[in-house]
Amino acid sequence: MHKIIGAALALATTVCLTAGTISSAHAEKVVHRDARGDVLKVHWNDSEDDALTPAPNAQDSDIIRTVVDHRHDNLFVTMVFRDLRGSSALQAFGIAVLTDDNLRRDVFVSRDRRTGAQGEKEMTTRAGTTVKCPRLAIRIDYTAKAVRFRVPRSCLGNPRWVRVGAASIRIVNSTETFYLDDAILTGKYRDAGPAYGARVHRG
Repeated sequence: MHKIIGAALALATTVCLTAGTISSAHAEKVVHRDARGDVLKVHWNDSEDDALTPAPNAQDSDIIRTVVDHRHDNLFVTMVFRDLRGSSALQAFGIAVLTDDNLRRDVFVSRDRRTGAQGEKEMTTRAGTTVKCPRLAIRIDYTAKAVRFRVPRSCLGNPRWVRVGAASIRIVNSTETFYLDDAILTGKYRDAGPAYGARVHRG
C-alpha cells in the first residue's frame, strides 16, 4: 500500500502556493483557493500516456483551500475539501515540503476500511524512506471537511522558510485507476515532480 500511495503522491503533488502572504508576530501564512470541480480521474499506465478524465462530481477528493502556517515550533498545513466522507475507498492526503537547506519531506495520511477513520500517517524522504518524527500529527476532520497537518520544525531541520505542495488521492477499485486533485493546478498534473510555491518564512 505504501508504494502505491507514495508513487501516486509523487505523480500528483505538483502545487505552487503563490497566493498573498499574511505576516504577524507569530507566523507567516499563505492561503490558496483552488478551483472547484477540477478533480481528475487517472488511469495510470507505465507503458503509455496516462488517460485523464475530468471528474467534477468527485467532491470528496476536491481541494478548495489550502493554508500554510509557519510558526516558531511547528508547520501547520490545512487542506479543506468540497466534501469529505469516510468511505471504504483507499484515500491519501499528502503534503510535500522543501526547506531552505534543500531538505525534502513528504508527509501523508492514508485511510481505508482497515485503518479506520483517522488512517495511518507517515513522513518520508523523496526516495520513499521512512523518517521518524514522533510529534507529527495529522487529523482528518470530517465535520469541517478538512485534513490538518502539524509538522514539528525539528523534523524539518528547523528551516528559516519552507515551500509547500499538497494533493489528494482516492483509489476505488484498482491500483491503476484513481482520482486526484492538485491543490492549485486546474484539470492537470505534472509527472516530472512537485513544483513548490512561494517561500513561507518562520513567524
